[in-house]
Amino acid sequence: MLRLYNEKPISIFMVNEDNKISVEFCNVKMKMRPCQFKLFHNYLYNKSKKIDVSNSSVELLLVKDNLNITISLAHFFQLCNGVQMVMSQKFGLDIYKQKN
Repeated sequence: MLRLYNEKPISIFMVNEDNKISVEFCNVKMKMRPCQFKLFHNYLYNKSKKIDVSNSSVELLLVKDNLNITISLAHFFQLCNGVQMVMSQKFGLDIYKQKN
């Protein structure tokens, strides 16, 4: 097991024997293949663009059993940050790319 991100309450790690990325946050545990993790990143990114100043929490729809969870805005941004860091480190995504 290789820890990729570990800041309470978010934990992201790679499980070597089955090449899956495990994400744990707010009592939710998910194991994803790399392609699923990239889709999760895109989902969080698009969700973050729709947040405004009046939000105090964010509702996420997770695929498994159509699970709806509500997490605090702070935990949501921490989750986004962790996922973006892993995308940058493991997949070479330049998250701070400057646009001309």
